Amino acid sequence: MPDSITAKTLLNRYVSPSDCILLVNPPVEETRYAWLRWNQPLDLLKIGGYLKSHVGCNVELLDFMKPDMRGQVVYQRLPGARQDRIVGGERYPMRRYGLSYSEFTKWVVKQRAAGAKLPTQVWITSLCSYWFQSVAQICREARQALPDAQIVLIGSYAQYMPGHAANTCPADVIVTALFNVTDIPAALDLYQDGFPPFTALQLEPQTAVLEIKAALEKEIHDFAFFEEDICIDDGEPLIEVVQLTEQLHKYMRFHAICGLDPRKVTPKLAKTLAKKCFANMHFEEVSTGEQLAVEAYHRAVAYLREAGAKIPAKPVSGFVWIGRPEENLDVIIARSFKVLELLGSFIFKPFSPTPGSAEHQCHADYLEAIPHQDWSPHVFPFAELNNISRAEYNDLYRMAAFLNDRVRGEAFDFLKGTMGSELLKESLKREVWKLEPSPLRLVD
Repeated sequence: MPDSITAKTLLNRYVSPSDCILLVNPPVEETRYAWLRWNQPLDLLKIGGYLKSHVGCNVELLDFMKPDMRGQVVYQRLPGARQDRIVGGERYPMRRYGLSYSEFTKWVVKQRAAGAKLPTQVWITSLCSYWFQSVAQICREARQALPDAQIVLIGSYAQYMPGHAANTCPADVIVTALFNVTDIPAALDLYQDGFPPFTALQLEPQTAVLEIKAALEKEIHDFAFFEEDICIDDGEPLIEVVQLTEQLHKYMRFHAICGLDPRKVTPKLAKTLAKKCFANMHFEEVSTGEQLAVEAYHRAVAYLREAGAKIPAKPVSGFVWIGRPEENLDVIIARSFKVLELLGSFIFKPFSPTPGSAEHQCHADYLEAIPHQDWSPHVFPFAELNNISRAEYNDLYRMAAFLNDRVRGEAFDFLKGTMGSELLKESLKREVWKLEPSPLRLVD
């Protein structure tokens, strides 16, 4: 059985300057992946920076999910019987997003041919625990290609499900706590075969400024904040980062893709968000029970307009949760229309419970009967609990595409006969004619 240890123990006991550590961001097996452009293993880049600066060992990176400069990531349907997954009577096409698993062995062969030192350790991360199958496959590839290397699991899967990981993956070490490396600059130079189209940032101002300057030197101009709350401390860290960097390059752009709470937008913060250097803003859903915090959205938009933001010319949208336990279609549709009215565009944000969270504990018996890969938010693990069919959830996605003025591949059909389509048809009759055409587009 692998050792389950903390990150601190790993660094203190298992790592030395003589090590060569390969950091791996695995591919993802999923039915859809909406944020491919913004995929970045920020944990690995910061860990790599720490290992180089504080330990002094050799570090390499193999990022199977690195987007090209257009923000695209290769993908293909899974082979054979795995090309589709049936969940609750609905068929989901399954894809592998990212490079083929065989690229791991190809990388090792190239290292050998170049006479480079082979990794003594392979550290494999994961963003979501329900993507464990690709983590396990990379472990197997590493075990076969580098039989003498120590395999270490880090990231969400190792943290939240160490027992499951120990039984599923041929690993030597499972790290059950996150690395505290927020103040370590991300080591972008680990990308030796071309850089990604953006850099992810956390809100530690001094570190973020160093990362921005390093990225600009590599002709990277787009920066996305990876934080659960980018308005933390009254927005002062965010304001400081922008003030210290906004004049560095005329094409530099910030993207608020997560963690933007409309309740926390103050007039001072709005002046920063309204700047030209902010390319877009996605507001998190804020509600109390079944009611949206409408005044918070109104106030945030008013502050932004007072600060000079030309909304909706400046891309602004709002997330709407979908797939949460004990929800109903009427509320989802009502929220969608309201966010569309308030912000001009909305994006459905599918829900999955974090292992050990309140939602998991509250519905532990229900979730125990569901295979963990089916906790993916894209197959709606709480559909049966909510008595909402997956066909009805898919109707909601078609609604979003329709209302955001972009139909994605499949014509919008009111005649499917599901409750979702009937509710949507009635909602459109009552409401959609009141809305101006949106100049924004749904992120897909």
